[in-house]
This record gives sequence, structure tokens and C-alpha cells, in this order.
Amino acid sequence: MRRWEKALLAVDRVLGTGEPPSRVELAAARHPVRVGTICGTAVAVMITAALSGFGDPVVLLQAALTGAGLGLLAWAACRNARWLHAYYTRTGRYEEVRQKALRAKPLSRRAVILQMLGVWVAASGMFWLIAPHKDLPRGWLWSPAFGAGFLAFVYAAALLKQKRSRRRFLVATAANLDDQAVAVTTHEDFVAFLAAALTDLRDRPEEWENRTLENFLEAWGAWLGDMPGWCANRGEAVPEQPDWHLLAAMVMAARIYE
Repeated sequence: MRRWEKALLAVDRVLGTGEPPSRVELAAARHPVRVGTICGTAVAVMITAALSGFGDPVVLLQAALTGAGLGLLAWAACRNARWLHAYYTRTGRYEEVRQKALRAKPLSRRAVILQMLGVWVAASGMFWLIAPHKDLPRGWLWSPAFGAGFLAFVYAAALLKQKRSRRRFLVATAANLDDQAVAVTTHEDFVAFLAAALTDLRDRPEEWENRTLENFLEAWGAWLGDMPGWCANRGEAVPEQPDWHLLAAMVMAARIYE
């Protein structure tokens, strides 16, 4: 069993599906029997309709067997996804992926241009090969135009997915800003905390007394002036050099300090 689990994890790493699942993926993983039944039934009905075989027992049998096979595959995929979700949540891999995504450097302009050119050339070539078989117009203008349209669609979808994924991460991170501020100890923690604080300001402005930069800096300066009293209440000496944890505490204080 351990070998089977290792094999599944190895395949999953190759596919690069370590990102936190969406709501649809979670719902499908929680109901594998329903997903398998719906997929199998839909495939069987579509095959029967395509072959016009609702009155032919042979076609009905073939469609039913095909639908049952695909339904079993869908059920197995959902069961495997459910196990992977539980495993990654337990081992903290999703949180690792979130942190890497937050700190990831964007591609250089040259790399983006080369990537876009590659997708455009591939899409144009695919249209050039397929067009004669589908009675579509093919020419030196049609193929590049189709490639450009496909490129625009792909990158618009990619940008939308990236924006949603980043927002989900930041909203989840900002769910409990106080706990995250207490947990800040490293540079990476502080970077993630600032991103979460920005999202918290956008999503819950009513929780911030000082929403403008002017008010925030004024409150920060006032709190720094009173910091010796804050340290005394905590039984601590005023530090010569602030650490990352203290910087997070400053941000939290300046957010509501009057």
C-alpha cells in the first residue's frame, strides 16, 4: 500500500497539481459516487443519441458499458483526489505552495514574449492542419488570426486564474490577522503578513481606524512615541533594533491607534 501511495504522489508531483483545490474540486472529491454516476449516465446518453440507437439493444448495451467504464474512472479519480487533498492538508503542502506562489518572481519580459510566440505558432500550425478537414478557410491570414485569438483566450484565462488564486490565498491568510502577526518571526513571514494586511484593509476597511497613508503614518509615529510604555506593560526593555515580530506589531498597532 505504501508503494501505491508513493506512486500516486510521484505522478501528482509530475503533473504539478499541488495547488489548493477549488470548491468544485473539493465538492467532486467529497461525492465520488455521484460524480461517477452522473458522468457515466451522461456519456451513455450522448453516445446513444449520437448513434441514434435508442431502439437498438446492441447500441444501448455498448453505450451502457462505455458509460459504466467512464463512470468508474471518474469515481476512482475523485477518490484519489479526496485522499490527496487530505494528505496535502495534513502534511502542510498546500501552505508551502501558497508561500511559494506569494514569493515567486514573475517571468521576465523576454520569457513572456517567447512563451507567447510559442503558443501563437503552435495554435496557428494546429489550425493550418485541421482547417481542411473541417471545411474551414485556410490561408496565411486565417491561420495567424486564429492563433492570435487562441493566444488571447489562453492568456486571459491564465490571468483570471492567477488573480483568483492569489486573492483566495490572501483572503485565507487575512482570515485571522492577529494570529498571523503573533506568528511573524522571519522575513518571509513579514512579507506574507503585509500582503494579508493589505487584503484585510481592502476587504474589511471597517476594521481599520487609519485607512489613509497619512493617518496610518501619523498613528505609527504616535505609537512609536508610546512604545516604551507598551514594552513596560509587557515586562520587556525597549529593543535597540526591532525584529520582524515587532515590525508586525507596529503595523497592527498603527492600524487602530488614535
